[in-house]
Amino acid sequence: MIPSPPDKAEIEELRRRIIEWYEAHGDKHLPWRNTKSGWAVLTASLLLRKTTTAQVAKVYEEFLRKFPDPQAVLSAGEAEVRELVKPLGIEHQRSRCLVKLAEELVQRFGGRVPCDKEKLKELPGVGDYTASEVLLTACDRSEPLLDRNMIRILERVLGVRSEKKRPHTDQKLWLFARSLVPEDHEEAKKFNFGVLDFARKVCTARDPRCDSCPVKELCRWFLRHKGR
Repeated sequence: MIPSPPDKAEIEELRRRIIEWYEAHGDKHLPWRNTKSGWAVLTASLLLRKTTTAQVAKVYEEFLRKFPDPQAVLSAGEAEVRELVKPLGIEHQRSRCLVKLAEELVQRFGGRVPCDKEKLKELPGVGDYTASEVLLTACDRSEPLLDRNMIRILERVLGVRSEKKRPHTDQKLWLFARSLVPEDHEEAKKFNFGVLDFARKVCTARDPRCDSCPVKELCRWFLRHKGR
């Protein structure tokens, strides 16, 4: 999986540059990145699926005002939830998932969101990524947010490529990603969110903006294709 593993100094330099870039250019204002509520993080994760950050920002705070906890969702019912999330699309699927999630949280955990990855993954609509997002943001755990964006950075910058057809399910890749995350929790959040924003704004899937890339001197892909 790792033809030429990065050494400790390279990892530390990557962390430093990503965090520095995030502090200057990252989307630090997003409300779901600045909460200690596991329910708020879970809600944001479900709302963000198959839509844009800008669209979710329009309904997120209103959603939490109306449904500040799982019990509020159950008290209101699926129809009211569906109406509120309608602007995001796939409202039937989205509202159904939110109600099922609320039911599980109330029935199994008394309405609380557990800070345990395996228990989180037993919840409807929650996989490795969403569970890690809750642990990182709401539970003060230094977890990686391994989605297609982080996977692209691992492949390009560090030359790390999964052998699986669905890399986000590769537990070896998860372990490697975890080794990159700083132990300090605040630094871990900056690094994770920095990688996601950097992948979206600079190291894009098509036509990456290598000229403005803060890590190009470390990037195996850049040195191989453009650094001659």
